[in-house]
Amino acid sequence: MNCQSIFRNAATLFLAAVLASLTTGCEKARTPGKERVLEPGDVPAPTVTYDGKTISFDKTTETFSAVYPTRTDFSGVLVKLGTEAGRVQLDGKDVDPEGFVADLSQPKTLRLISDWIYHDFTLAAANTGLPVVRIQTLGPIDSKEIWQEGASLRIELPDGTVDYEGTMSIRGRGNSTWGYPKKPYAIKLDEKAEILSMPSHKRWVLLANWKDRTLMRNDATFWLSRHSGLPYTVRGQYVEVVLNGKHAGNYYLCEQIKINKNRVNVADGGLLLELDTYFDEVNRFKSEDFQLPWMVKEPDEEELTPEAFEEFKQWIADLEKLLKDPERVQAHEYEQYIDVDTAIDFLLVQELTGNNDFFNYWPDTGPHSVYLYKQPGGKLYTGPLWDFDFHTFIPDRTNFWAGAKQTMYYPALLQDEKFRTRLVERWDAQKDTFKQLADYIDETAERIRVSEGYNHELWPITNRENGDEEMTFQKAVDRMRKAFLDKWEWMDKNIKKLK
Repeated sequence: MNCQSIFRNAATLFLAAVLASLTTGCEKARTPGKERVLEPGDVPAPTVTYDGKTISFDKTTETFSAVYPTRTDFSGVLVKLGTEAGRVQLDGKDVDPEGFVADLSQPKTLRLISDWIYHDFTLAAANTGLPVVRIQTLGPIDSKEIWQEGASLRIELPDGTVDYEGTMSIRGRGNSTWGYPKKPYAIKLDEKAEILSMPSHKRWVLLANWKDRTLMRNDATFWLSRHSGLPYTVRGQYVEVVLNGKHAGNYYLCEQIKINKNRVNVADGGLLLELDTYFDEVNRFKSEDFQLPWMVKEPDEEELTPEAFEEFKQWIADLEKLLKDPERVQAHEYEQYIDVDTAIDFLLVQELTGNNDFFNYWPDTGPHSVYLYKQPGGKLYTGPLWDFDFHTFIPDRTNFWAGAKQTMYYPALLQDEKFRTRLVERWDAQKDTFKQLADYIDETAERIRVSEGYNHELWPITNRENGDEEMTFQKAVDRMRKAFLDKWEWMDKNIKKLK
């Protein structure tokens, strides 16, 4: 092989090596390298505002959250952040920290990104979980006698769904309760309607429960009533009230006691009655033998004839003469006048609550807020139950009979062994069910806990009568629950001795 051939072969090999090297380099250049990815780490928590309101931060759950007691629409919350992070994302989409609109109907993930490090936080907003009742009036509600017409009512469920919207009249209500800082109200819809799944009617009540630290005494009594066998129990729900644009606190929206097929089911010609020493109805009288303050609630004075009123007065006089005669009582003649089943169920609930109004010494000796009704040409029925926010479920009323031995017709009825036997039998049949109220108290406390906090800020209790006014909500609930269970135990041991 000559020199030229050697050089030519060498050049060829060198060129091939160079080309191979270049090809390999190009292939390496074309092979993608490992992309840099975001990694979790520490990014300082931002400051957060919702619609201009600074939001609290829970370090444990890393959640920014706010409670709006009267807000039901969270679809357009304006969020602003104070942060040095380079990028901000909400549920995976870039947003401007200087201001973005968020739908916080459900919690959202807020991601802050800084130098390929990210950290996730949660944005949340909610109401108290209670319906919101919005009332707009033409002026202040300053009378419990005069209806203010032309008011509007809108009820929103916690998710924003409108449950009811319409026009109405409104006025104050109550006896002593009208004088308290937090006012109760009576509502009269212009057209009857179903409200919060309660049967259709025009007349409703907003109970303030101002003196009740737990807010639960009325509702707990209604629970006992529903499980007692009484024909009718007032239905109600806790709500947040907004009055003329201002949050008025936690109220109990419930049915007013009225004659109606879905309430107190009394036939035409019957009477809705009340025993109350306030004695403030037009058609009223004190019975001769028992000095009970009878009032006719319905029909009103425009519908009840003088003849029908006098006939009822005589009927009560005849009943009381019977009850004054032990022989006639022990012959069970009262059964022709009194519905014994409702009398017994009513008594058991009154005693379980330790209700001071069942037999009260103020303003006069006798019962307060005791409702009864009489069917036309028929018997006297006891109930429905009403007004239990005062001196009920408290420790110092758990070891004696609240009124069984001294109020209404019960002392006379307890002279009859048959009545006493039926009372004990009814207690034995119902007592285990009644005892479940303790669990209901705990469940209800959880349901209204957030609302109660806002209500207590708005309406601190300056009254000092029940003994729990200066307690925390939970301590007041525990005290109420224990008082009930103590009374239940005491009644179970003593009801057979009741004479």
